[in-house]
Amino acid sequence: MQIAYHYLKLREFYGYAEKEPVEVSLEQLAEVLCCTPRNVKLIVKQCQELGWIEWQPGRGRGNRSIITFNMESNNVISSWAQTKIDKGQYSQAMELMRKYDPSLPIQQQITESIYKQFGLQTTPYKKGHIDLLRLPFYREMPLLDPVNATLRTELHMIGQLFDTLVEWDCSQAVFVPRLAVHWEQNRDGTVWMFYLRKGVLFHNKKEMTSADVYHTFMRLSKLDSDCANQERDNLCCEWKVLHIRNIEATHRYALRIQLDAPSSLLLHYLAAPKASITPCQTHENNERLPIGTGPFKLLRNDAEMVVLEAFEDYYRERAQLDKVEIWILKELLTQKMADGDLGGQPILYTHPFQIHAAAPTGTTIREQTEGGCAFMIMNSRKQGPLQDPAMRHRLRKLLQPEQCVAELGGNRVGAAYSFFPDWSAAIAAHLSLEYETENEETEQEVATVDTMVSLQTDGYQNLLQLYTHSILNNSLEQTAQWIQQRCASASITVHIHVLPYEHFSRPGAIDAADIVLLNAITTNNREWSLLHVLLHENYGVHRFVDPVLLIELDQRYAAIAYETDSTARSVLLQELETLLLRHDALHFLYHLRHAAFYHPSLLGTEKINSYGWVNFRELSLRPLP
Repeated sequence: MQIAYHYLKLREFYGYAEKEPVEVSLEQLAEVLCCTPRNVKLIVKQCQELGWIEWQPGRGRGNRSIITFNMESNNVISSWAQTKIDKGQYSQAMELMRKYDPSLPIQQQITESIYKQFGLQTTPYKKGHIDLLRLPFYREMPLLDPVNATLRTELHMIGQLFDTLVEWDCSQAVFVPRLAVHWEQNRDGTVWMFYLRKGVLFHNKKEMTSADVYHTFMRLSKLDSDCANQERDNLCCEWKVLHIRNIEATHRYALRIQLDAPSSLLLHYLAAPKASITPCQTHENNERLPIGTGPFKLLRNDAEMVVLEAFEDYYRERAQLDKVEIWILKELLTQKMADGDLGGQPILYTHPFQIHAAAPTGTTIREQTEGGCAFMIMNSRKQGPLQDPAMRHRLRKLLQPEQCVAELGGNRVGAAYSFFPDWSAAIAAHLSLEYETENEETEQEVATVDTMVSLQTDGYQNLLQLYTHSILNNSLEQTAQWIQQRCASASITVHIHVLPYEHFSRPGAIDAADIVLLNAITTNNREWSLLHVLLHENYGVHRFVDPVLLIELDQRYAAIAYETDSTARSVLLQELETLLLRHDALHFLYHLRHAAFYHPSLLGTEKINSYGWVNFRELSLRPLP
């Protein structure tokens, strides 16, 4: 509706109320509308036909015409926005509301009209019905290649589009076959054979073979090789702990992996999202439109929407939902809602609760504690105040997680003592962490000692650089400001740098940080989850610890890899966390809460995954009688 744009521009320029005649000239209108007098006549004619204006042309050269505006601007905005909504251009409708700022009733009308488009829809089809789930989301998803996906929603999407060789079944504490139908190892655990399932098709209808698996794993090893060739990263390549010597496709449906040393971590890594199998041949737009073997294939992924369609040739049970549409409404990110209303969460299923704080009528809310936690990395490799162990320790004392949760609230549901919520609960119950029970100092004493430590840091100003990244509802930025205020009480100045995630995650982007604040993502695959957080090539904890601790960490990684008993390995993982805390290399802050609304007609919503979503393959629509 380009005509609406022209009408609103005229209303804005002249500023007259409805039914008030205004003298104008064609030349003046052409200047306002940035077009020729000939086009002005066409615009005037169209507005007349719509009944938006009355027009009395001037008689003779030099005589001015008279225009009378009939339509309120609010009504034009509403009509224009509805046209966008009817075309599925929800983001553009929101942009109109932002740009023209109509009256509150019109804003509510537009918002409600958009909201009605989301949720579950069943439409007739020549072979039956198409069940569609339409969701709103607040940002694009440009990185859906498994190698580069790191955020929760992207990791969830990887699970819809791809499969791994094996999968960790936490309920049974065993690995189950997926793309590999069977695997075996030699006696000393250094040679592993994987036998692939026949007839598995990629979304482009090409069969998956060992060549594709080989290609996938070589991509990962190449990343580690590139990483190892860069001096600043040579200690933080997460796949290095596997000590892979060689990968070989021995048959169309068989692959051999040879290790330098036995590793109980191999299957944990092969079950990780990053190890999702991709085809040998990729296309230019592989980041946005990757090809996998998963239950859904990707039809579209751009600034407007992401569209998934059930893959008819999926090797397991076909998804019950036929299509999932995720509409990108970036305006959701800027809605001025309280953190407690938003929950800082991705929007799930039926309800864009970044706009509407209350649960929709007839829906069910499900909540659970999110895997992972918010935590701080303290950079002891950078020359500066935090190379002093005493400064790091006193800083942790100053930033008590219980106080952070109490003062900030929102979706922060409990103090963290571990990356894993259940371990945190056990530690809290037994008060077993040293940093929680030692030195019962008053807040004033803590502040005093911190000031003394900071002032005694020879050669450096009393200044710390904190780096974090933007997130829905600015929850990390709010936490950074809380840290800044707490440190200010101890005469420690903290400068906050909030980067877009795509910048934050680039190599070297946060090398100047004294403190890195971020949310760790963990799953039930604990071994991989913890080592991924510690060894991530760009912002893993491993990158920021001192050389002496690095040596001990490498020894701990080797011990974990060598341990074959899962219970003993779990103890080693907890000891690894304790070691990092004892060296004040990191500081846990809080765990987060997932919150999602579901329509009762949607089945399977009780199976929330580690990323706060439900796997779309598990969802189905309750048939109406």
